[in-house]
Amino acid sequence: MTIRMLLFSTVDPEREQEFEAAFGRVRERVAAVPGHIRDELLRVEDSPGSYVLVSEWRELEQFTEWLRSPAHESMTAEMRPFFVRPSEMRLCALRVPSGGAGPCA
Repeated sequence: MTIRMLLFSTVDPEREQEFEAAFGRVRERVAAVPGHIRDELLRVEDSPGSYVLVSEWRELEQFTEWLRSPAHESMTAEMRPFFVRPSEMRLCALRVPSGGAGPCA
């Protein structure tokens, strides 16, 4: 089952461009991890420095394995100095894919 990891994070608003550049480099490295589908970075428009990192994975087990691995620490280390407080992670299971039939289609 496809899952999405949502990471709600806050960075120094004066360093947003640096953070976004670091995210781009991290995303390139993570793209090679088995089970990884894609990443997106969303900026909360009415809250400077607030972001939602979205990472999509084929299986929960693949994401969990990577999250607990030393590779996770080394691949994402570049972004950590930008966080000004602990981030909040949520895991969401995809129920109705985009373009699929559903109540909002």
